[in-house]
Order: sequence, then C-alpha cells, then structure tokens
Amino acid sequence: MLLLVTGASGSGKSTVLPAVALALRALPVICVEFDSVGVPPDADTAWRHAALEQWVQRARLEQAGGRHLALFGQVPAGELLAAPSAEGVDGIAVCLLHCSADVRRRRLMARGEDPGAVENHVAFGEWFYRHALDPEFMPEVIRVPSSTAMRWERWEQWKAGDPRWDMELIETNELSPPQTAERVSAWALGVLVGVRPTLPHG
Repeated sequence: MLLLVTGASGSGKSTVLPAVALALRALPVICVEFDSVGVPPDADTAWRHAALEQWVQRARLEQAGGRHLALFGQVPAGELLAAPSAEGVDGIAVCLLHCSADVRRRRLMARGEDPGAVENHVAFGEWFYRHALDPEFMPEVIRVPSSTAMRWERWEQWKAGDPRWDMELIETNELSPPQTAERVSAWALGVLVGVRPTLPHG
C-alpha cells in the first residue's frame, strides 16, 4: 500500500516524518521524503510528475517484498491517482496537512524563505486545500504538459462530495509537532489495519 502524507510547504510534513516513522517502526512500513530523490534547481510540475512515478514504482517494489511505503511530500492527490503505475499498488490513502495562510506565512518566514517565494507557497497551499475538497477545482494547476503519461481520466469526472475522493484532513494551526505526528500516526495505523478508507486508483 502507498500512504501519502502531503500538503504545501510549511504544513509540517518533514517535521513529523521522524516521529511517525518511530511510531510505526513495528510495522512493515518504509517512511520516505519525496525530495530525497534530489530536487533540481529548475524543478517544476512536470518534473514532479516524473519523480512521483518513480516513487509509485518504488511502492510497488516494496509491496512485492511485503512492505508498505509512506511518502511524505508536496504531492496533490490528483497527481498521485493519475501516476501511470498507481493501478499496480494494492491501495492508496492520502492525508493532507493544512494550515491557514497566516500560519503558513509565519512558519516559512521563520525558516528564512524569500518573501516572494513565501507568497507563492501560501497561494499554492490554498489551492491544495480546495483541491482536496473538490477535484474539479482548478485542475489545470497540475494538468500540465509532461513527459510522464499521467492518467487524469481516472478521476476527471469526479465531483465534490464523491465518496471516491476521500482523504484525511488534519489542520495543524493549533497542533504542536508531536500532536500532529500523533494524529498522522493514528491515521496511518487505521489505514493499514483497514479501518480508514483508501482511494480507488485502477
């Protein structure tokens, strides 16, 4: 199974990864960060499509060995479901970490991000949230020309409220990193034992 812990920059993905990996250490789960493949200076959405397909193929390899992959990265759900190799994964589940624009702005400024880049991250974060609620919200943000044969038709007819578009949403505004990690770990455990829903991806 492939578990995606996602969200725009500043939502807390990288911060909670070590604690989640520790919490799930007794299970056959490999926790990895999307950007660990190396991010080129000119990385764009098309690059992310190709890198995502590599990660989905990695999930299939882990699956063959009896392990699950938990991927932490800035990947919209629609991209993951459209990855060419996604239909070969036994299951896909998505957890979105989200924070308000003000909180995201404050977190990124504290990290020393360029103010112009911060505003881009804030805008993307708001799109990310709307996309998680409604697959029809501005799909052109991710449906760009790409050398990866993305399968958008898998979900392009879905609408807001469709039970197939079901993912966990964790608001991190008022949560400490340990509290967020606890929530993510509980979600992941629920998915792995079959009490949390997974997404159709074939």
